Amino acid sequence: MSPITENTLQTRDFQNDLPLHPAARDLLEYFFDSGWADPSKIHQQSTDLRNRLGVARESIAANLGIATTELEVVGELGFAFQTAVSGLLANRDNRFIFGAIDRQVIHGLARVHRSHGGEVLTLEPDSQGLIDYQSSLTRDSDVISWQATNREVGAKQVAPKVQESQAFFADMTANFPLNALPPRWDSAVWDPRIFGGPQGIAFVGIASNGLWRNPGPEIDKRRVYGSFSKPLLLAAAVALENWMKTATDDLKRIAELNIAARTMLQERIPSVQIASPVNGDPRFLAFVIPGVIAEELLRAVEKSGFLIDAGSACGAGALSPSHVLTAMGYPADGNLRVTLKPHHSKEVVRELVEALVKGIAAGA
Repeated sequence: MSPITENTLQTRDFQNDLPLHPAARDLLEYFFDSGWADPSKIHQQSTDLRNRLGVARESIAANLGIATTELEVVGELGFAFQTAVSGLLANRDNRFIFGAIDRQVIHGLARVHRSHGGEVLTLEPDSQGLIDYQSSLTRDSDVISWQATNREVGAKQVAPKVQESQAFFADMTANFPLNALPPRWDSAVWDPRIFGGPQGIAFVGIASNGLWRNPGPEIDKRRVYGSFSKPLLLAAAVALENWMKTATDDLKRIAELNIAARTMLQERIPSVQIASPVNGDPRFLAFVIPGVIAEELLRAVEKSGFLIDAGSACGAGALSPSHVLTAMGYPADGNLRVTLKPHHSKEVVRELVEALVKGIAAGA
């Protein structure tokens, strides 16, 4: 790919994650310089850091719509899922219910539960990616994994009503608004990358008086054992605070851009199949172009300066077939994804579509 400026690269980046928010990026070096102390000690540096971390936790929890006492911070998103879900599956007699389009980490946790003698039930989506969770909740001890929004196709799910004896996990990693938890929940996970936060940190919500129990060993007084980067927590708090200021207006502009992108794709590539539902989250646009090799087309548009995604958003390999689109009835080949962001324009989207047309004509 020809050298291009950093600003142009960001403008033409349609990959899944947002770049680190500028407000957080500007303070990152300061956070690392000042965030080395042990906040559990009584030295002045430790006290200062402990106070800043407390303020950051309060800010994050408020923006997620949970109490500060319900927030846990971990150093890896996969561990966040494992902690949040495994804490509801301590009883092997529980039936674990999840969607076929859930993240692959959920599928992995289901396999572990089954291998330990537990029962699992996989719910299939319709062609719009929608899942009927409610009708499957027939047992008092059911444990359900509810994905609020799918980050490949943007399908938004209706939360089922659960009984007090039924455990409820919420995957909030791609949802907007971030604080849209249902009234009755037990554990939840958020991914800071969705709001321009850093990678290498994740948030777990554990409801007060809920059914979650620590799945790990009782090592000390911490509810969730493990470490995380203090500087990254501070950066995530800053990113979230600043992202929230414009998020609603940004989503309105992105919704208009989504409509324009669909129209451009269908006009210039008549065979295209738009997989993302019209009433889904407009940030996520997945489509299938029959007869093309997605990986080759991805490389072709990269030569024009554009970065897009192909295949699964959470597979072992970045280009592995999308289990989401397959579950929705689309072909395993030729699936591509773009994530629309606040700094994208209709002109840049038009240029991307032309790059796709050019790549197809070249035999991708």
